[in-house]
Amino acid sequence: MRKGIGIFIIGLCMVFSSLAGGGVQAKTIVWRGQSSYPSGLPQLYAPAEYFVKLVKKLTDGKLIIKLYPGGAIVPPKQVFDAVHSGILDMGFTWAGWWQGKFPAAPLFGNSYPNGMQMYEMLGWIYNGGGLKLWNEMYKGYNIVVLPPYGMLGIEDFSWSKKPIRSLKDFKGLKFRTVGIWGKCLEKLGAQVVSLAGGEVYPALERGVIDACEFATPAIDKKLGFQEICHYLTVPGIHEPCAPLETLVNKRSWQKLPPSLKEKVKVALMTSCFWAINNALKQDAEAMEYFLHDPKLKVSKLTPQMIEKIKEVGNEVMSEIAKKNRFFAKVWKSQIDYRKKVEPYEALVRLPFPYANLKQINK
Repeated sequence: MRKGIGIFIIGLCMVFSSLAGGGVQAKTIVWRGQSSYPSGLPQLYAPAEYFVKLVKKLTDGKLIIKLYPGGAIVPPKQVFDAVHSGILDMGFTWAGWWQGKFPAAPLFGNSYPNGMQMYEMLGWIYNGGGLKLWNEMYKGYNIVVLPPYGMLGIEDFSWSKKPIRSLKDFKGLKFRTVGIWGKCLEKLGAQVVSLAGGEVYPALERGVIDACEFATPAIDKKLGFQEICHYLTVPGIHEPCAPLETLVNKRSWQKLPPSLKEKVKVALMTSCFWAINNALKQDAEAMEYFLHDPKLKVSKLTPQMIEKIKEVGNEVMSEIAKKNRFFAKVWKSQIDYRKKVEPYEALVRLPFPYANLKQINK
């Protein structure tokens, strides 16, 4: 009897050993992912690279995501459609690009005057219903939105060949921007030109545009705007931060076992945290470089200019909200979250006596 039990136990051990080892081994899942941005671009492409490496490590190689730069498989602004159709399993991009299809998309890209601060935006996405609304926006599409793979800090307000000392200077200015901010600048008299990132430098060089905004100090420095423009204005009130959008093909996501799904989410949280911390130092170093460039003048928006921009922004936002119910729903959700957290933040905010801003407005 004991001998029979022993043989039975040995048999079970052999079965489990076979399952764990070579007999029935989990098949490696390989996904294709593409960014909307070129490789080597800090804060936009680098966090996606970090994420895919981390996923491979956390899943012990059970999920491999082959990452391609913008344009490698589909054009940068077709990433959404490619993920929906299944050409791509994942897309690493920015929600504001899809404003033509989804009027509320810039709200998730935080691309509007006096938008949410970084800590507010992340809190709203994770704990304020933001991610749920993000997925609701794409309802009917073969798309799942996961938490951001990265987050940009506050952007530069403008690069220009002539100084922008007041909002009157926008009249007749050929200015590159996109989205809601473009509608605001049109109200201020600017001629808005929408260009992809790679087209901005040559457009400035040829005089097709007079001024532009694109991203953060580190990214703008990489693109070389300081080589052409002699005036940089901050802060970028039109985009106080920008969550980077993580899109997944719904069928591809559903095929993943729960354990791998959780590891993907953990990898996203980690890559976003990594991106935020890297961006702070990178942007500080880039701004220090700009401040010491003798050919470049860095100036700040006046409080009066900021208040007027906020006023114009609310006007444009209200116009869109009246026409689009979902836009109004998302905007209200963001406002309600800010009303909850901002009074506390204002109450406990500490002064920063060590900030040396004398170099600005030089």
